[in-house]
Amino acid sequence: MPQQLIRSAPYFPVADVAASAGHYETVLGFKSEYAAGNEFAIVSRDGLSIMLRRVADPSKIVPNEAQGGTWDVFFWIADAQSLHDELRTNGADVVYGPVIQTAYQMKEFAVRDQDGHVLGFGQDWTGEQ
Repeated sequence: MPQQLIRSAPYFPVADVAASAGHYETVLGFKSEYAAGNEFAIVSRDGLSIMLRRVADPSKIVPNEAQGGTWDVFFWIADAQSLHDELRTNGADVVYGPVIQTAYQMKEFAVRDQDGHVLGFGQDWTGEQ
């Protein structure tokens, strides 16, 4: 029987781990799960994690958006409007939304962290809810 995958986490290069982890905690509502000085940290929210790793040369931080992509990570959520409002109130840099994407039935929005990574959030959408 194949082994089950049980968890996944994107790995983001950052300029300052402590500052980035602080941003995820105070602005995006994550909690610190693990920290190794200013070299590495894991932040989590609702069982979903992001790994943060310091890079010596901040020019090496190249988010997907800079390469023509949309997000660096995408989270499926229960209530896009409520989470959008929470993060905006906390001072998040909202990139867009919330908007309805009729092509793939999602109500979504995105925020940018202090290192330029774009986090997308989407709610399954089947019409007015």
